[in-house]
Amino acid sequence: MPHWPYVKAVDDALTARGIPPGTVRASHHGLERGLTTYITLAWDVSRTSGRGGIRLDWEERQGWYYALTGLDAYDVLLYTVLTALRTPVADPERVADVAEELVRFRRVPDVEYREEWDGARDVRAAADDFRRSRLGLGPRRLTEDGAGSEKTAGNGVQWTIDTQVDTYERALAAVQAAYGRGSQA
Repeated sequence: MPHWPYVKAVDDALTARGIPPGTVRASHHGLERGLTTYITLAWDVSRTSGRGGIRLDWEERQGWYYALTGLDAYDVLLYTVLTALRTPVADPERVADVAEELVRFRRVPDVEYREEWDGARDVRAAADDFRRSRLGLGPRRLTEDGAGSEKTAGNGVQWTIDTQVDTYERALAAVQAAYGRGSQA
């Protein structure tokens, strides 16, 4: 998934706070919704204070939403935009700030976070390349000034990553090498 680095960064920030979600789902919508990527993080009633669960949903173009759920996770009591996070690819530490308030106190903090994650540009580029490859188009190559240009060779790239053998770093290095991007330190 092109947004895996963001998923991992958010999950790491939540785990560091002692509030790891019970469910982490990362995938993409179908062609009818533009192949956009999404994340769902859920805490059932056993992981929250209060009488129900919490769910955070993220879509790459829309940003963050949250749901207050009942004892049954499918019983959604409230579902709305997370106004505290004002950028679609919010900094994972700010996501953790908001999630901590929701999980521990069942309330949204009365602040606005406008910091975008340092890796947001790379995630957007990877998501764009992902969509292009699903449509049979070649990937874009980012130039130094940030403008995209068509890569002339091929109709996309396909990888098989063996999760039992390959590490995240090794897989990321292979993807970066295939797209002509140097490793990011």
